[in-house]
Amino acid sequence: MLLKRSTAYWLFFLAYVGALVVEKPIYLGNSVLNCFSYLFTVLTHFSFFAIVIGANRRLLIPRLLENRYFGLYAGALLALVLLYTFLTNHYNQFIHGVLFHDLPIGRSAGFWDTFVYALCCSVIVSMLYITQQWSQQQQQVKNIQINQLQTELKYLRSQLNPHFLFNGLNTVYGNIDMANQSAREMMVQFSDLLRYNLYEADVDLIELEKEIRYLQNYVALQKARSNDDMVVTLKVNHCNGGSKIAPLIFMAFVENAFKHASRDSEAGNCICIELKEEAGRVDFTCENSWEPTESEPGGIGLANVVRRLDLLYQDRYQLDIQKQPRIYHVNLRIEL
Repeated sequence: MLLKRSTAYWLFFLAYVGALVVEKPIYLGNSVLNCFSYLFTVLTHFSFFAIVIGANRRLLIPRLLENRYFGLYAGALLALVLLYTFLTNHYNQFIHGVLFHDLPIGRSAGFWDTFVYALCCSVIVSMLYITQQWSQQQQQVKNIQINQLQTELKYLRSQLNPHFLFNGLNTVYGNIDMANQSAREMMVQFSDLLRYNLYEADVDLIELEKEIRYLQNYVALQKARSNDDMVVTLKVNHCNGGSKIAPLIFMAFVENAFKHASRDSEAGNCICIELKEEAGRVDFTCENSWEPTESEPGGIGLANVVRRLDLLYQDRYQLDIQKQPRIYHVNLRIEL
């Protein structure tokens, strides 16, 4: 990437060397003053040319050409090249007549020769810049396509036949003794979780009421698996269950809470989850006790949900995560 970006600068240096060859400066005299004045003339010419190239790449192309103001870009580029041509054809008088008081260096290139040369160099730099941008965009498209294919392949590899899966669950459910009501309820909850993941969550937005039901089933199933010393609470309060929200947006925090919750039987172990929806805003809070000696909650799951929030809600969400000595606290607010 750095090599591609430096190509334009290499082109600039080559163009400048070409300009020195085209202008064929006629060296007059062999005094030290004449040598110094010629060097100063070369540096001045170099500075003018650098300003033209830099202004074209840093100002005109990003603000005009990339925004499709083609007429304004062409006019601004012509004006810049005309200014450069005027300066390079009149700097001799000031440098040699005012600063050094020596004879001016003769130049074989006329006004229009300098103008055409500078314009050609500027157009070449513009074309090179556009080519680089197009190449980067094509590479990004290829990377996105490759990532999509890899994601799809991983998804296909990880899938079980849904019909076989649910038929198997129904068979297990039918063989559980009727007196074991707790096990039968857990099986129903587990079946609902799978059905939600396979069939309902594969959308951009889903009804908040369905997301809440999934959350309740998940918490109930995890609560049944937890030890007796673990206090798990879930509070839900919503005014409009038909509001749309991104599916499984809260689950990374809930999963981390159950995964990293402390298991010390002598201390208070708790997981507190609360979800409130009102006036088009959802407030989600998740707290769990944890031990600082354990691996910290988060990781890939947390990074993925933050990325999803950035893509889906941008400036419409606030995420606050606090790691206190005994409590891991997450607060997420989303404007629907």
